[in-house]
This record gives sequence, structure tokens and C-alpha cells, in this order.
Amino acid sequence: MTIRVLTIDDLAHYKQMQTGLETDYMIDIFERLTTPPHNQIYGFFIDNQLVATAGYTLYPGGYAMLGRLRSDVRFRGRGYATSLLTHIIQHLKNQPHISFLGGYTNLHNTSARQVLNKLNFNPIQTFYSFPLINRDKLGATSGPIWNEVTDLNTKRRILNELSSEGTMSIYPYECYYPFPFTDELLPDDKLKVTRFFHNPDVTRWLLIDDDYKREAYGHVRYFWDDYFTQPGLFETVDHYLAQSDQPRKAWFNFTPDAYQKIPDLDAFETSDGWILYGYNT
Repeated sequence: MTIRVLTIDDLAHYKQMQTGLETDYMIDIFERLTTPPHNQIYGFFIDNQLVATAGYTLYPGGYAMLGRLRSDVRFRGRGYATSLLTHIIQHLKNQPHISFLGGYTNLHNTSARQVLNKLNFNPIQTFYSFPLINRDKLGATSGPIWNEVTDLNTKRRILNELSSEGTMSIYPYECYYPFPFTDELLPDDKLKVTRFFHNPDVTRWLLIDDDYKREAYGHVRYFWDDYFTQPGLFETVDHYLAQSDQPRKAWFNFTPDAYQKIPDLDAFETSDGWILYGYNT
């Protein structure tokens, strides 16, 4: 048995795995996923046969997110994936610049959650994350487009105020990648391209930027549960999307409470919930 870092030359090994997946996006971006410094994938080999993979992506502020977990169906139930993740976690814990190690998995992915629990990860936050696909079915309160703030220092002050008052503890950095908020998570270049809008009485903030996860999205961040009763919120999202240089869908991250308040789920391309796990290294 061998554990080692994978390279683009291992793509043939990866394609021979029987993962049980009908489609696997990792094949299309395998070169990027095996190119350091921001991504790394490890493989678990038995007699030169790849039977499990796992890896991580690095983000600003010393954040690392585990992922890319795949196992060959012919070798499941033998603890190989757990051994592989244990190896990766130990490697990351030995890196002084890593401050947070996370895992993000589907709510009903029992096997992945069992592995994370076994490895002493703790659940932090549940999200229901998916795009808006039918604007007409929203049933939201209409209103004028919100005002925008562009000053970088003001943006950072707003985030720190939302964090200190407890309104925002988790920040969805990208679609599928939320992290506990710190200033270091959002360097100036990321903050500059994130647009900040506020409602007329400046009691609510709406943050949007561009993202791409197999499709182009406008990634919406809103830290309250009253999406559908705040006048003008969705008109502001429409305004942002209309200014894009290509067609985009609006991507939302609903907490369980906000999810329960969605007037018509048919407005969204709904999917299973996600749970952020993590611990400080």
C-alpha cells in the first residue's frame, strides 16, 4: 500500500477507478487539481492500482478545505479513504500557515459524515445552496434597487461590524466553500470585486460577486432570514445580473431557517443541504 501526491500523469490511473459516478467533473479539471500550490490530490495505491483519492484546496488566511474524495467501489469498506484523509490532515496540521481545516459534504452523505466525525471534525453550519432558475415564482416583496457602497475601507468595516455583532460568523467565500469569517480570508483584491448594496434604512446588506462552478453565477451573500420580505432585494440581484458580460444565475446560500421561509421551492434548482465541518489546527 502506498500513499503519494498525484500529478497529471496519474489521470490514466484515475480514469480506471470504478467510482460509481455517472459523471465526474474531476476528470475535466484533473490538471488544475494536481497543480500546486493551491490544489493537491493524494492517492491510495494497492499494487500500483489507485483505489482512493482525497485532496485539499488552499484559500487566503490559512484556510484549507478537504475534498476530491473518491473511492473505487471494489475496495470500499476497508478504511482506505479514512487512512488517506488521516495522512492529509496530519500533513496540513504540520504546516504552520494553516489556521483552519474544513470539510463540506452533503447533509445525507452518511458515509462522508461518519468519516469526518471519526476524524474529530465538528459540524459548524448547514446551508442549502443552489441557483435561482424561475424568477417569476419567487413571491418576494418588490421594491427599488438598493444603494451601493464602493469604498474598500467601508466594505471592510461593514464586514467586521456584521461579524462582531454576531450577524455573520460564516462567510461563503465561493459557491460550495464557506469558512468562518476573518479579515485575512478576504484580501483587498477579493473585496474590490465584491459589490456591496444596502437597503434604504441601512439595516441590511447584500453582497454579490462573480463565480464559476461549471456555470457562471452571481454569488449572493445575505446574512438574514428575511430574503423574501425585504423590498428590492431581488431587484438588486436582477440589477447585478443585468450588468454581467455573460448570462449568469443567482446563487444563494440559505440557512435552515431561511430555507423554511422560501415561498415556492420551484423557483430554485434545489438540492440536498450541505454541512460545513472543521476544527482549528
